[in-house]
Amino acid sequence: MSAASMDLDALIEDDYENDHDDEDDGMAVRDQATISKENATSITSPSSDMLKKSSLRARWLVLSLACVVMTGSYYAYDIPSALHQQLQDYMPQSPHFETQFNLLYTVYSIPNVILPLFGGNIVDRCGAPACLALFAFFTVLGSSFLSVGVAAKSWYIMYIGRFVFGLGGESLCVAQSTILSEWFEGKEVAFAMGVGL
Repeated sequence: MSAASMDLDALIEDDYENDHDDEDDGMAVRDQATISKENATSITSPSSDMLKKSSLRARWLVLSLACVVMTGSYYAYDIPSALHQQLQDYMPQSPHFETQFNLLYTVYSIPNVILPLFGGNIVDRCGAPACLALFAFFTVLGSSFLSVGVAAKSWYIMYIGRFVFGLGGESLCVAQSTILSEWFEGKEVAFAMGVGL
């Protein structure tokens, strides 16, 4: 064998090894890219346990705050009933007191005949947190009007307050349920909804 043919054989062998090394490097680079993509997907994926709201401890704080919101709403709804006798003594004497008093609950119900049909749609469009804040604002504003109406001994201001309160009262429950369903999943959803009511 001549030196030229040995050099040629060595060159071919080196080229062959370099080609396979390049393929192996290419495979390694592709494998590494695939692994990096999978890692990136698992980190940014909403189904990742790291970022799932239902796996965070903060969901219990969310549940507690949702319960506080609904407790406040239920308390404000029932406060006229708890103060029935005091209102009867405080308000100007009238033979129609019971009718005027019961109108407080009727006026609350008027917007809630229609509004819950649209409340879910509004929550879907604007987002549950924003709607929860809006509906809670209406309940606070309505309760404030009710208090001003009692102080002024005016049934009409009290009716306006109960109507405004009604704009947020029942739809508040829709927004709260939506938030809880985002933070809880599986068996915990029913528990959260039960506690939230």
